[in-house]
Amino acid sequence: MFSYSKRDLFQSRLPVHEVSASYEDAGLFRTALCQLMLELIPQMRRNDRQDLVVRGFVDRKTEIDVFFAGRRAAEVGPLERQLKALMTHARQQAASAGAKPPDVAKVRLPLRAEGAWRRSLHRDDSGWETGSYHFVVARWSLLDKDGNTVSFGEAPAT
Repeated sequence: MFSYSKRDLFQSRLPVHEVSASYEDAGLFRTALCQLMLELIPQMRRNDRQDLVVRGFVDRKTEIDVFFAGRRAAEVGPLERQLKALMTHARQQAASAGAKPPDVAKVRLPLRAEGAWRRSLHRDDSGWETGSYHFVVARWSLLDKDGNTVSFGEAPAT
C-alpha cells in the first residue's frame, strides 16, 4: 500500500511561475461550463490556496459553496467589499429599528456566474463519505451601487 502525506501532495504542485492559464483552467474546469443566477451571502473564507470561498444559494434554496479560484481570485475585491457593505447595511437597519441582528442567510447578493460544477467527497470521523457540490466561477457579473452591470473574470483558457 502506498500513501501520500499532505506534505508530499503540496510539493507535487508546479511552482507558481510555471503554471500557465490553460494548465490552471484545465484543473479548475473539468466539466462543461454553465451559467447560473446565484445569491451569495456575506459568509466568506480563504482556503490554503488563497481562493475565495463564498456561501451561496442556487434556486433560492439549495446551499452551495462558490469558489473564485486561481488567477480570478485577484479580481474578487469588489465582490468582497459589496458583500461586507451589504451585511453592514442590514445590521445598521436592524439596529435603528431596534430589532435583533439579521440572519446572515437572509442577506443575499444576486450574481450571474459562468463556471463549472465540481464534486467533493468528505470522510467523517466514523469513516462515512458524503459528497457535496461546489461551483467554480470563471466569469461573473453583478450590479454596482449605481445599478450598472459590472463583469469580472475571464473565459477558461483552452
